[in-house]
Amino acid sequence: MENFFGNFPQYGKHISTLWKTALPVLMFVAVARAERTDGKRQGLTPAGIERLGMWCEFMPYAEVEGYLPALAEYDCELILHVERESFGDPDFPRLLRAAEQAGVGVDAWLLLPYEEHLYVGQASVASVRNLARRAADFFGKHHLKVRAFVFDCEPSPLLGAELFAAARRGNLKKLAGIVRRELDAEAFERDTAEINALIAELRGRGYAVDGAANRAFLDAQSRGNVALEDGLNAPVSAVGWDALSFITYRYGASALDYVAMLNRYASLARRLYGERAALDVGLLGDYDGIPENAERAALFGGEEEFMAYLRGMRSVYDLEEAVGVVLGCGVRRVNLYALDGAATSVAGVENWLKAARRAVPRSGAARWTPLRSVRYGAMGALTEKLFRWWTGGSEKTHGPLAIRQPAPGAGERQP
Repeated sequence: MENFFGNFPQYGKHISTLWKTALPVLMFVAVARAERTDGKRQGLTPAGIERLGMWCEFMPYAEVEGYLPALAEYDCELILHVERESFGDPDFPRLLRAAEQAGVGVDAWLLLPYEEHLYVGQASVASVRNLARRAADFFGKHHLKVRAFVFDCEPSPLLGAELFAAARRGNLKKLAGIVRRELDAEAFERDTAEINALIAELRGRGYAVDGAANRAFLDAQSRGNVALEDGLNAPVSAVGWDALSFITYRYGASALDYVAMLNRYASLARRLYGERAALDVGLLGDYDGIPENAERAALFGGEEEFMAYLRGMRSVYDLEEAVGVVLGCGVRRVNLYALDGAATSVAGVENWLKAARRAVPRSGAARWTPLRSVRYGAMGALTEKLFRWWTGGSEKTHGPLAIRQPAPGAGERQP
């Protein structure tokens, strides 16, 4: 929506020049007032990054070790892929020991095989439990220091492939039918309880457990609707995370659109989750040259459309701006996606990290993109409304939104 009134000429023709001038001013005053009120209510004091992390999804462990000095220099934790094959790879414990020696904190990001749903969700609770317990036993047996587990709660790519195929054909009835088929409030509550039980078990063993989720859940949660999480098989709000990050990548958005996107979802994350909120920013560099992505694209059925999304940021100044927007909204935990792309980019890992650390909170005026903000707000509201209308999922079927707080104690991060 580059030109709001241009897209709606029947309205634009009848809006006076005075109104066109006054509208942005009124919107700015309203946004600034809301930010001041929200900041006072939350005790928000804009400051620099409290915790910086960098995801690593595909890079072999031996190669990751070479980037530990840069991560240490910029006080950046490593969110490292951990799969079943990891425990038989001699480079895995070697990397964890090298990270401890370098002073780099490591979080274990659990990933399942693609055909077993890849991510943490209702369809993969048993597999995730087995992998998490095996990982914790492995770390304990070999005296390896890992600060936390990360559960990436996203729709299974197997479900996503169904949804994509229906959307690609423009078959909205089938799309709604697939989501409606997944709605089962009783099963959703049971599976959420199992995930919470696993988290309590891991926290009892001294690990924090962080979550990651798609930003679309924030649109539904801000309207009190937890049913979307059930429709996509990804419990989020009722899980007692130590911290929760929301995946907000730029993909093909323009720089100004990305500012508006980050401004909206960082503000929502902060409002709903307070100091536990984090934002995942990226992509850094390009990802279409990574073989695993091409394999996933073929399995998913997206092919060229899937790969087109993987064109990332080229300029470290874009990242500096993006992190500044997030900080300006009061979110002080930032995760960068990912080491894989940063390492192969022209800028290199160190310059991306330097840009993130160099970022300062951007004021409300500096984040002011009113028409784009209206668009993202409207899209979020429309998505949630359509979900209600087409599937029937709402507070009536799943009860009110209840964001679960983590229990204090053993799982808290140690300095």
